[in-house]
Amino acid sequence: KELATGNYGVLYTSYFIINEVTTLAAIRSKNNIKVFNHLEKLLWGSEKIANILPFDLNFELGTWELFKKVNTTDLKERKPMSYTDISSIILCNHHQIEYIVSFDSHFDGFLQRIFQI
Repeated sequence: KELATGNYGVLYTSYFIINEVTTLAAIRSKNNIKVFNHLEKLLWGSEKIANILPFDLNFELGTWELFKKVNTTDLKERKPMSYTDISSIILCNHHQIEYIVSFDSHFDGFLQRIFQI
């Protein structure tokens, strides 16, 4: 709810994040159609809260290169990063987005997190 207030400016997302959110919502709601309808309004409908950033071959290649680099370094002090998370970093960097909504500390050093725990 707080993100939808506009206090953080325009919100952006990608289809990778939509994939994760909708899958999690389906699992946790046991495929509840009311949850699906609400998500639809938030993503594409009358209550839209974010713009969906396009992802093309150049972003794919950049994501793959950073994915390899991040996940083949010494990981003793941190966990590997998912392709989806790396894609978010690439999109944010390209669009000059400085903040990311995440509880995952592995974004530190790449982007400033909102809602740290």
